[in-house]
Amino acid sequence: MTSLFLLYNTLLKETMALEVELLMDNATLKEIYRSVEKKLSNIRFGFIWPNFQAFDFALYFGDSMCFQGKIHEKPTSFMGNTSILHEGAPIAIWDMRYTKIEDEQSLELLTASIVHEMFHAFQKQSGETRFPHDLELLLYPHDAELTALTRREYAILTDEKQSPALRLESIAGIRNEKIKRIGRFCEDEYLAETAEGLAEYAGLKALSQINWPLFMTMRDRYESYLLDDRYLFDVRRRAYYSGVLIALLAEAAGLTLYHPLSEKRPVWNLLDVPAGPFQALNTTDIDKARSLFVTECERREALLQSFKKRFPNERPSDAEIVGYDPMNLTRVGDWLISTHVIMLNDENIPQPMMGDHLLKMKAGSARKVHTIAY
Repeated sequence: MTSLFLLYNTLLKETMALEVELLMDNATLKEIYRSVEKKLSNIRFGFIWPNFQAFDFALYFGDSMCFQGKIHEKPTSFMGNTSILHEGAPIAIWDMRYTKIEDEQSLELLTASIVHEMFHAFQKQSGETRFPHDLELLLYPHDAELTALTRREYAILTDEKQSPALRLESIAGIRNEKIKRIGRFCEDEYLAETAEGLAEYAGLKALSQINWPLFMTMRDRYESYLLDDRYLFDVRRRAYYSGVLIALLAEAAGLTLYHPLSEKRPVWNLLDVPAGPFQALNTTDIDKARSLFVTECERREALLQSFKKRFPNERPSDAEIVGYDPMNLTRVGDWLISTHVIMLNDENIPQPMMGDHLLKMKAGSARKVHTIAY
């Protein structure tokens, strides 16, 4: 397993956690483990996806972990919330430092998150290879028209007044238009929707079995994330939500979502939705999108300038990026800002590079570093 693949899986969800670190003793950790274990025992995994079954899981906090109902010392390989190989077998792991358990609902949400990670274990076990090229996605060519198309797509995706089939056809028409404009970047976005969207689909379907109203609340929350433009310019993050909503919409339309996870085509391509007619963008659509785009460009430039002030010097480098946290990277031109963790194949720098870092990439390159700011 390469460090790139490892970091992709181990750090993906950690960035969505609470910012305030909590305190927890081993007795509480064990009690939470048993509560989650009990809820998992009531989930019919085969109803979520054929042949899907529960995997072992571990909850950990500080130097301790609870695994198979017992407290052990946490292995050094545990990082973030993900699925990993432990003692030769795939398991789901969850860092409890940022997960506050207050009531039954918070336990149910934790259980759904564990199922999400179990599905990642199932994906790996089943030969899944459809992971996005995250560093390439950072080069996504945002502009006013593409932004307007994405906003229209998400408005349709979340519009429950239309039938699921018609919504999918309208989305297909928009996506065909986007493919004409940016081609391969759409394919990478579909891969992101596949890798994370299916795992979150599994988590939400598990939640629907144990608390239907809470499932509906979470689905509505994901829709709101897409509608309020919160992640409009964060392609990697927005695909997390569009992926699960596309899966749920396809299911509602009666389309076959299930397929061998060794399949090479992303879920959207597998659905093979006939494209509905495409309505040209109007001036209002483009003007609103342009305003959002300009604001985002200003935000990114301000962020870049703040990093340049903190790291005013540069040293040449011929390194390449070999590991990263895809949820905490920002690209501004050829500058790459990392706010969590990044790894380079550079023996002169301690690895991994944790915290805030600024790199200048070789012109147009997704992976090759030109200089390292310090």
